[in-house]
Amino acid sequence: MKTITSTLSVLCLFSVIMLASCSKGDHPVSQKTILLIEKTWKFESYGLDENNNGIIDETENAMQACEADDIFTFNVTGTGSLNGGSTTCSQGEPAITNFNWSFFNNETELAIFAAPEKISILNESILEVYYMDQNLQGQSVKYIRRFRH
Repeated sequence: MKTITSTLSVLCLFSVIMLASCSKGDHPVSQKTILLIEKTWKFESYGLDENNNGIIDETENAMQACEADDIFTFNVTGTGSLNGGSTTCSQGEPAITNFNWSFFNNETELAIFAAPEKISILNESILEVYYMDQNLQGQSVKYIRRFRH
């Protein structure tokens, strides 16, 4: 009986400590945030998906050679940085560009620099976002950006 009482006392004390250490201001970090912030992201490709197959084919890829070494870092605070790498796209381009990011619509959209884009993939190795646009023929197409660890 003494062991049960001691065990219950310890459990109650532990519960009180845990409850006291959590305040209303504490917000758990979501799984998507963890996936976004745990490693840096390398720009892989972007462009209009002209044939609507959900993939940026080689002929659709608008990425310039100077963007191939761009690295994006996301922080839990909703800030981040873009490291332009050793190959710059224009003279006077800053080596580091800071930005703000945020999720929207129950973490189904991600805003980096601009308006929110829909998240099609966010896992341990790929981040892919898109928004709808129109091609030269006036058809709806996806503008896709893909990042990889």
